[in-house]
Amino acid sequence: MAPRRVPRTAAALALCAGLLAASACAPGDGAPAPTASRSVPQATFVFANAAAAPTLDPAAVSTVETSRIAAQILEGLVRADPSTGEPVPALATSWERSADGLRYTFELRDGVRFHDGTVLDAEAVCANFERWESLAAAGQRTSFATVFRAAGGGTLYEGCTVESPSSLVLSLTAARTPVLRALTQPAFGIASPEALAAGTQDNHPVGTGPFRYESGDGAGVVLRADPGYWGELGDIGTLEFRTVAEPELRYVALRLGQVDGYDQVGLDSFAPLAREGVQVFQRDPYSVSYLGINQNVPPLDDPDVREAIAAAVDRGAIVREHYPDGTRVADQFLPARFAMDGTDLRVPSYNPQRARELLAESSYDGQPLRFYYPRHTSRTYMQEPEKVYADIAAQLVRAGFVIEPVPVDWTDGYAQQVQDPDGDHALHLLGWNGGYRDPDYFMGALFGGPSGEFGIDSASLFRAVDRAAALPDGEERTRAYASINDRLSRLLPAVPLAHPISAVAVDDSVTSFPLTSTGYEEFNRVRLDPAR
Repeated sequence: MAPRRVPRTAAALALCAGLLAASACAPGDGAPAPTASRSVPQATFVFANAAAAPTLDPAAVSTVETSRIAAQILEGLVRADPSTGEPVPALATSWERSADGLRYTFELRDGVRFHDGTVLDAEAVCANFERWESLAAAGQRTSFATVFRAAGGGTLYEGCTVESPSSLVLSLTAARTPVLRALTQPAFGIASPEALAAGTQDNHPVGTGPFRYESGDGAGVVLRADPGYWGELGDIGTLEFRTVAEPELRYVALRLGQVDGYDQVGLDSFAPLAREGVQVFQRDPYSVSYLGINQNVPPLDDPDVREAIAAAVDRGAIVREHYPDGTRVADQFLPARFAMDGTDLRVPSYNPQRARELLAESSYDGQPLRFYYPRHTSRTYMQEPEKVYADIAAQLVRAGFVIEPVPVDWTDGYAQQVQDPDGDHALHLLGWNGGYRDPDYFMGALFGGPSGEFGIDSASLFRAVDRAAALPDGEERTRAYASINDRLSRLLPAVPLAHPISAVAVDDSVTSFPLTSTGYEEFNRVRLDPAR
């Protein structure tokens, strides 16, 4: 396959030299040489992310951008089946769960090496688990900390034991249904122990995946197909991720040939892309956006104030104006695919008169509420956060609230600011994108423990979330999550806004794109037209 042609238009060249300048492509150190028995693909594929990855280490941060890049470099013991989301073999070829659910024995794939030449063995895997445990113990909000409840002094993780070079045992202190599904996340990608010892995981991850790190950082990174990869390399030899924050510029970059695909198709781009015959793939709704309410900030600890906020927000209008067609108005936090809807949901419908009445009866006395919102980003759960903020703020003001806007650039640590237990955020816009196919991914992360984001500290709620995660799949588990949804609709730690769809656009060089609801597409499975 010939390398992708460089566009020749002056406009495209100017765009390349300016806002969409690519990272330098220096040769990688220590890369294995191609063997005569294996053809290494030569095509270049450029994909535009909607935001920069704050780090290339998915164990530390679980943003879509970090996870998408890491998924090409690092592989886990298991991966998610693209159709069902259930775990299927990756670096582990098989596993066995003990009868009591406390031990998982994994058999590793033979003959796999990391990109630096280190052999994959059970010691390398356990070294990763030990690192993840140490990050959680240090208080970092990580996927490991959420899955294994490794916060507040307790943990489900008991240890990782080497049985033989090709066999290891993951031990838990209590059974937990989502554990295997959770291990499909890029956050549990196995990194080379040599790289971990060198401390390069933030900016130069070393894994066993189909692509190895070449150059760049989270804003623009170049990966190369690894000639020694144990699996299928696919059609792409050089994979580049660029950050293009504005949806209009992502559209222009695709049409001018500067990128081959991009994430987060903007609302105004759907129609022109359709007219131009550009391929657009829509993900199923697997995220939730919400208006967060921090109960640590008076008077938001008053239930009447929180109910007034919910009644003042016209969620239907927000979805119609600022989300793609197919987006669902949310009245709970779990996406519809789980079919665990609450049976007694009490999130108030839009009723500005009722909002004013509740406010008059409440403890609110007109003090300004600091309303944080992100700028210069498109998220899977919210394409236009500035516009969503403007409409919600106007609705709240009409109901009688005084709003103090606090715009923060996404790249300035917006998410960390609105999750800070000592922060002054009263209201904020945020959301949560599904990372694996289990309701605990949403409930455990958002409401499984004390929260600096929402200011809730309800031991009974946390126990209910923990119990639901431990239940086996079936009717009892479904009822448990429905009950939690009902409870959250009364507590109102946030106003659920939408379960949005999101979309990827690709040029006509692509014959098949392996779309996933999580956004962690595997680019060695992208198929390109050999005639292009």
